[in-house]
Amino acid sequence: MATCFSRLPAYAWECALFNFVTSLEYLSTRYSPTLSIPDVSEITGEHEQTIRNRLSAGDYPIASFKIGKRRLFRLQDIAAYIDQMCLADASHPSNKRPKPGRPTKIQQLAKRQAQQNSQIAGS
Repeated sequence: MATCFSRLPAYAWECALFNFVTSLEYLSTRYSPTLSIPDVSEITGEHEQTIRNRLSAGDYPIASFKIGKRRLFRLQDIAAYIDQMCLADASHPSNKRPKPGRPTKIQQLAKRQAQQNSQIAGS
């Protein structure tokens, strides 16, 4: 299964290299606060015409606004969309199911300590 950065290999590489905490921090170093359709296309990996088609159909997931004839997107919305897509990705560590079987020693000790703490608090 593809990772959340499969469309953005340079993004993942640069984030790992420079230790950016969020996608907003990374994107703000490369783009202005308002983005045009070609910029969004570059970031998301979608073709420009696909973005235009989905905007006209009303089902594009990123909010946009118009100034004159120009369709613009906020950088924060793009970053939030990327973060949301990463969390929804099945390969993200938070989406992995725990392995079946006996708990590890650390898990056993943590459970035992939690039980002892609850008994002390209950006394």
